[in-house]
Amino acid sequence: MNGIMETAVQSLLRSSEDLKAALEVEITQEHDDLSSSSAADRSKRVLAIVSHRRDYVGDEEGSIEVAYPISGSFSFSVAQARRTTLDLRASVGETGAALNQSRSELTLTIKYELATEIRSHTLIARDTRKLQSFTAECRRLKDIFTRNEFDAEFSWLSLYTRENSSKCALLPASYLRTINTPLHTRLSPASAGLPGDDAADISIVREHWIYNKAIEEASTGIRTGTFNVNGKMPSQDLSPWLRPTKRDSEKSGWISPLKSISPLDILSNPIDKQVTSSLGASSVTLAHESLNNEAITSDPDLFVLGFQELDLSTEALLYATSTVKEDAWVEAILAGLGERGILYEKLASKQLVGMLIIAIAKKSRLSCFGDIQGIMGIMGNKGATAIRMSYTPLTQEISPSPTVLTFVNAHLAAFDEMVERRNFDFHELSRRLVFDQTDGLDSNSNVNTTLESSRRIVGLFESDVLFWMVHLNYRIDLADGDVRELLSSSPGTGNIPLLLKYDQLKTAIASGKAFAKFSERAITHMPSYRYASSTAEDPLGYDRKRKPAWTDRILHMSASNVPVTQRSYCSHPQIAMSDHRPVSADFDLNVSTVDKQRREIAASKLYRELWGVEQSSKTPKIKLQPMTLDFGKIYYMRLIRRTLSIQNDGQIPCVYRFVASHAEQPILFVDNSSASRLNLAPPHLDFTLILHTALGKDHFISISGEYQNTCFANKLTRLTRLPGPVRTMNSPNDQVSERQSVNAPREIMTLINWLMTNVTDPGDLFNGPPEETICMNIRECLDTGDRFPSIKSGEEHGPLATAITSTLVQLLDSLVDPVVPPYLHARCLQMTSRDEAFELLDEFPPESVNVWISLTAFLHYMSLQKRPSRPSMDQADMAERLATVFAPVLLRDDATGLHTPVSPVGKQKFLLRFVG
Repeated sequence: MNGIMETAVQSLLRSSEDLKAALEVEITQEHDDLSSSSAADRSKRVLAIVSHRRDYVGDEEGSIEVAYPISGSFSFSVAQARRTTLDLRASVGETGAALNQSRSELTLTIKYELATEIRSHTLIARDTRKLQSFTAECRRLKDIFTRNEFDAEFSWLSLYTRENSSKCALLPASYLRTINTPLHTRLSPASAGLPGDDAADISIVREHWIYNKAIEEASTGIRTGTFNVNGKMPSQDLSPWLRPTKRDSEKSGWISPLKSISPLDILSNPIDKQVTSSLGASSVTLAHESLNNEAITSDPDLFVLGFQELDLSTEALLYATSTVKEDAWVEAILAGLGERGILYEKLASKQLVGMLIIAIAKKSRLSCFGDIQGIMGIMGNKGATAIRMSYTPLTQEISPSPTVLTFVNAHLAAFDEMVERRNFDFHELSRRLVFDQTDGLDSNSNVNTTLESSRRIVGLFESDVLFWMVHLNYRIDLADGDVRELLSSSPGTGNIPLLLKYDQLKTAIASGKAFAKFSERAITHMPSYRYASSTAEDPLGYDRKRKPAWTDRILHMSASNVPVTQRSYCSHPQIAMSDHRPVSADFDLNVSTVDKQRREIAASKLYRELWGVEQSSKTPKIKLQPMTLDFGKIYYMRLIRRTLSIQNDGQIPCVYRFVASHAEQPILFVDNSSASRLNLAPPHLDFTLILHTALGKDHFISISGEYQNTCFANKLTRLTRLPGPVRTMNSPNDQVSERQSVNAPREIMTLINWLMTNVTDPGDLFNGPPEETICMNIRECLDTGDRFPSIKSGEEHGPLATAITSTLVQLLDSLVDPVVPPYLHARCLQMTSRDEAFELLDEFPPESVNVWISLTAFLHYMSLQKRPSRPSMDQADMAERLATVFAPVLLRDDATGLHTPVSPVGKQKFLLRFVG
């Protein structure tokens, strides 16, 4: 039995199953009268008898392809099929089918008991030889079942039912919150002697592994946008929001997609080429060649734009029946696309009074999008609308699995103090926004039923990619004056990272209170809210009565098999019709191009191969080499890798995980937190890591290393009492007496003295990002007492100066206690003059005073130097820039929460009393 059909069936089976017989049959739609049905009404099936070998006995259990057991209730019968009556009035095709009907056509009727119900299938077979083999094998297996009174559970059959096959197929429509949770955190708690729930862990790992197998990718371009229009109708050109030019991109600090053709193209697209060619000859096109080339490089395949406060009228809070405003914005969008607008068409929209979400796609891509649904939640100006769609790439010969995309446009509660309400709104919308999905269920597994459809509720997170383009209303937890001063002070946008530390949304994400596991690209644009529309504006154009904030945001979350690359994230201040500025983001999605049917078959096969590990009588075994790992010298902030070889040495798949040998987790990377402990402990590191095999034995791996002491992550008092470089200490307690201590740590003074001696251009202090290799060498010199790398003749010293400045900031920031104790921060902000500030130094700890005086003297000296590259920058500008970098480090907030954080602007002003 080695035909094509048999080989295909065997490929679907696990190694524990054997194909005993296979038979091609036909079923018809009219099951009560098989003989009268035409060949056109029939569909082919393969019946297969499969036996299963159990681990603990040699018994066989058999089944038919529809996955019902050959047991005591199983029976079958064979009869001659009644020949079809020739109908001369029928079409040629039907008459030919009747004439060609085989005289050896037989009917096979199979009966079985399902629960308390007797069911049957009547099928047509033509191959009498294979039918004889098939029925003989059925008799043999039923006889085995009857003669041997073994307990046949037939549990293995569940792997071949449609329910389990569809379970594998549905994996890509994942629940994003689960998929984006690291696998090891989803497993049961485990430690030495407490292995956890191995059976549950095997199931989790198995599904995760199958989900990530056999993925091929193709790129897709999407542009999203959010715009609170404040009740205004479109009155400006929207092209900067939709089609940013290179010049606008440079101003905004973002990069447009740079692809010569649409990233969605897998096949060449003659439609786009023809339209572009005709546009190039159009009399309304300005600078056709450059304009068209630019349009091609930034053309997304799909626009999804969210609008808020579309209608502020009183009536709009109650109902909305007109599409006038929606139509006006759609027209403005297409107009903003300019000569490329002819390539696009509205795909879908959904409006909830003041909120509107619009999807616009390339006409040549419309066939790629399907299953489009829109929903809305909560009436009024606050709430959300959402659109869900499936995207299937254009491919030849195969039918790829669709990728589910969901877009949410929301408007959350306003005002600074309503942050908890905004967090609540997010969770409420996530729960309440659901789609009705209708699944067509193939009922061929039960030929006595007809095709049915099932209604299923799916949530926002049951998507492959989820976007929120929203007016979230999260504000900045700083005083209004501080926000404006940080935004307006030189160098302007340089203070944005500092402001974002107080951003309510960033805080909510970090704490897990809202938008946990969502991604947002680094913000480099000015706050998008609230701009003044009258004379009541500050120098930056913001409303003097409302604090600026990044209220308009775009976030996303994606499944691991759909990598998302964000190409841009910026606001567009050119569009000034509202008190908000529109925000846009460009994304590239790599979507699966694996044939849907092939992928489902592969997933089902993998699932069957990995099923039953929990019930197997065999023990999983692995071979591990080596059993000891020596990491050698372990340094602060330096990654060291070692390789461990794990081989499956058993007969069944195995699942393994690492667990600690005791409650305290081993140190895997030396950062500030771990270095502060290691600096006070013996240098030799030795612990045991357990590799636990689920339902198997544990393997113990001996881990060792030698920690290299560092001057980083220490207290100032300890650094002042070191007898020499920290690496020369004989033990952690090797310190000089307090009388012999130095005034300020040698390491800090070494960095300051080098900068004072070698830097004449203050710009070298911040000449781009520092090179990590240089920083690593400098840290090593500080710990060992070696000289810094020398500068060769003719070599620029800018990179070295930047690295030393960065190392100085890192050293100050790593101190266990900041230079200025947190209990003095409030007092620092109360100082109104330079004299008062100097008097406060009397309350500083002695070691802090010396560091403060030395460092501020250096900063003051740097602020007085002229910059050859920027001669227009005066002393005040450089002093402010220095204060922006060093103030948050010298007056670092109390991590314990015992002391209330103070204004970052106040910190800078205190430092400027010494530097400016």
